[in-house]
Amino acid sequence: MSGVYIHIPFCTKACHYCDFHFSTSLKSKERVLKAMTKEISLRNKEFGLNFSSLYFGGGTPSVLSNDELKQIFNVLKKEINLNKLKELTIEINPEDVTKSKLEGYMELGFNRLSLGVQSMNNKFLKWMNRAHTKSQVKKALKICKSVGFNNINLDFIYGFPANLNRDYKKELFEIIDLEPTHISCYHLTIEKGTYFEFLKRKKRLNEIEDFQSEEEYLWISDTLTGLNYNHYELSNFSKNKYQSFHNSNYWNQQPYIGIGPSAHSYINNTRRWNISNNMAYCEKINANQKYYEEEHLSSLDIYNEKIMLGLRTKKGVLINSVLKNLNDDQKCIFESKLKKMKSDGLVVINNENMVIPKSKWLMSEFVSRELFILR
Repeated sequence: MSGVYIHIPFCTKACHYCDFHFSTSLKSKERVLKAMTKEISLRNKEFGLNFSSLYFGGGTPSVLSNDELKQIFNVLKKEINLNKLKELTIEINPEDVTKSKLEGYMELGFNRLSLGVQSMNNKFLKWMNRAHTKSQVKKALKICKSVGFNNINLDFIYGFPANLNRDYKKELFEIIDLEPTHISCYHLTIEKGTYFEFLKRKKRLNEIEDFQSEEEYLWISDTLTGLNYNHYELSNFSKNKYQSFHNSNYWNQQPYIGIGPSAHSYINNTRRWNISNNMAYCEKINANQKYYEEEHLSSLDIYNEKIMLGLRTKKGVLINSVLKNLNDDQKCIFESKLKKMKSDGLVVINNENMVIPKSKWLMSEFVSRELFILR
């Protein structure tokens, strides 16, 4: 199954940790949306795939009015039978939630919401430069449920610097009390070009120690799984039957189309990414010029990606599925690497699948790199 991702490259504020592509100036919004609808039409031949999901991310999709969203939907409907999609998700910030906005989402066909909560402490929300408060989160959830949305993800960030003395356990329990069907837990990372990176360079921010990260991660996992959340991917937990179809497409190397500035696509073993500049994107689209870069993945590239993505998941990687991408010499290299990972306790074999034990899941990036085979 395939997915469509729509990147809305606008935010009202710049969060101090975020390195995604966005603009806090909304002056070009109309121009960018017009270019995005043209991109959808330009790529009509690619929309013959069997789609299961549509995802509006960003940026902050909820900065758009319902009429602006309709502009995109009107073009999408010409290319996709939206009624056949299993999952239509839109990211929304708690401060943007209103009854009329959500009723508009429901009318458009959205059946899943993802709220960027991140913290349930006003002090830390302000520290991250988030625009909402704890009370707005609670109010937002009440409105979401009153309108009829029952598939709701809440994002939560852990791994704050130890000197901040954050009670992450208390905050997570407050999120659990809101009864979301899905919780995404992301470790705070200091990304290049962000305000937090500036603070780190000035020695005004220290990252958490690895042992503390592991301690927090394992407590979060044990707590949520103990409350019947399925820990199905490194950062994601869901109630029964509420896994994210769209994100699962990524981890399973299924094709997807990305629309908008900086959006990525993956079709027929070719990866492409759009220009990460709103004005340049618009100019190229309007001039019918190439607005993206692309690369064709070799069998070895596909193997490495399958390792990297699959080991993030609970089910892991089917060994036979990666062997088919390797020649005989590469298979010998893989078997040698796998033997070492098994002896180090970083990988186990479960029903012919290569899996990282939960206690070592935070090391998935390291394990993947060790299993990579370079040209």
